[in-house]
Amino acid sequence: SALDGYNVCIFAYGQTGSGKTYTMEGPSVEDEENRGMISRAVLQIFSSTRELEDKGWQYEFEGSFLEIYNETIRDLLGNHAADVKHEIKMTGTGGNDVMVTNLTTVPITCENQITDLLKMASRNRAVGETNCNERSSRSHSVFRLKITGCNDITQEQCKGTLNLVDLAGSERLKESGATGQRLKETQNINKSLSNLGNVIMALGNKENHVPYRNSKLTYLLQNSLGGNSKTLMFVNVSPREENFSETLNSLRFATKVNQCNIGTATKKSK
Repeated sequence: SALDGYNVCIFAYGQTGSGKTYTMEGPSVEDEENRGMISRAVLQIFSSTRELEDKGWQYEFEGSFLEIYNETIRDLLGNHAADVKHEIKMTGTGGNDVMVTNLTTVPITCENQITDLLKMASRNRAVGETNCNERSSRSHSVFRLKITGCNDITQEQCKGTLNLVDLAGSERLKESGATGQRLKETQNINKSLSNLGNVIMALGNKENHVPYRNSKLTYLLQNSLGGNSKTLMFVNVSPREENFSETLNSLRFATKVNQCNIGTATKKSK
């Protein structure tokens, strides 16, 4: 769908420790048998690209990898200079394209590049220990693949974006035992996940105002949540008995999301 000119977004949602990062990135970048969603999606994209070449299509790909930590955007492929600020801006005709200032973007010409990008992003990502998970992702990570295609035979052009999102884990404060910096992280995580839910509900209810700007996550992904988009959400649940109440909360959220119908997407092509 992204190659056809749609904005596509795939999320992993669930409590901390339920396997979201494993779902999106796999156990390690070297483990080819258990590849994560990011690697598999890029492999699928390049495989489909080769098939479309016969029909005259040529594509260019540009990748970026960022995290949203305590409502601040951090470039996972950059040098983390403290004085570099990243802001979300609307660009393009009618201000419909979302871009992030000062973000490292990498031209991607083959599948193997993804391994190196995942390694670098994994080293730079904010993780910390809580009572719920000894290596909890304390941020939302977003891998973005911008796709530009043109067809020499039909003179068509299309633009699509693939967003692959590993959300930070939801957790109840009393169970995570968070204090100090971990407490601030947990509060920001839970607030942004709540805002994501509010946006999805507003879209599903066809409300006039959709509160995209209430969090960095929804503001960044606004083009991939409503309108010309296709969205899929994995909901990860823990098999542990002591996590039963969190599992129930995740499944309730999944039910709400599943009931949202935001209409039929249209592809962006000229």
